[in-house]
Amino acid sequence: MSLRALIIHPDDNVANLIGPGKKGETVECTVEGQAEKSTLTLLDDIPSNHKVAPVDVESGSPIMKYGLNIGRASCDIKKGQHVHVHNIESNRGRGDRDA
Repeated sequence: MSLRALIIHPDDNVANLIGPGKKGETVECTVEGQAEKSTLTLLDDIPSNHKVAPVDVESGSPIMKYGLNIGRASCDIKKGQHVHVHNIESNRGRGDRDA
């Protein structure tokens, strides 16, 4: 298994993919500083350093990265899916709409 993803904080529900991944490939996920590992199968092609869901995330649920709430899921996100602007709404201003 050559693809890896890193979960920065134990409370995170996204992982950063290290290198690009193709749909159907298997990824080994590790939580920073822990020996425990899990695997997932990519459901999408994902660019290098983008987020992937290591667990299922329900629509409306917070998106946790670095142990912080960075947004919410705008739809159900399945384990292995790309997590990006198409399925999350950021808590931070994007600059493309009124506050």
